[in-house]
Amino acid sequence: MKALDGDLDRALGRLAGGLYVVTARQDEGGTERSSAMVASWVSQASFDPPGLTVAVAKDRAIEALMQVGDRFVLNILREDNHQQLLRHFLRRFPPGADRFAGVEVLSGLAAGGPVLGDALAYLGCRVAQRLEGSDHWIIYAVVEEGNVADTQASTAVHHRKVGNHY
Repeated sequence: MKALDGDLDRALGRLAGGLYVVTARQDEGGTERSSAMVASWVSQASFDPPGLTVAVAKDRAIEALMQVGDRFVLNILREDNHQQLLRHFLRRFPPGADRFAGVEVLSGLAAGGPVLGDALAYLGCRVAQRLEGSDHWIIYAVVEEGNVADTQASTAVHHRKVGNHY
């Protein structure tokens, strides 16, 4: 029997996940706030009602737009075209910058925020619960709407080498 490597970080890094962009937009008293982040720690969490979880680092700007009752959009990235969207949304944006400038968005499709034009699919979600972890919030959201752009395409997958950083 082969012995397992004792390196916990490398073992944890073998947890694979899809690649997503979470978008959120709110209008409070005429002031619009919006944000976006790349996510790979996402999982379906319930059937009835349909629900999912997403881990959001506590220092992410979008976290303020993902309180109980808030809505957001989970944009599911395609295996064959995700690189450009990743490069765009992994950039550091200065405060107040439009995170969607230069990206095709389909406004009005989902209540929680923009749907990315190049996404494979989207899910419109409403935050139902939050669980505090040491460095991330675990957001449980009910899925209220969604659609698929291409039923033949595959979801982009993120494979990490280690589990102690993205």
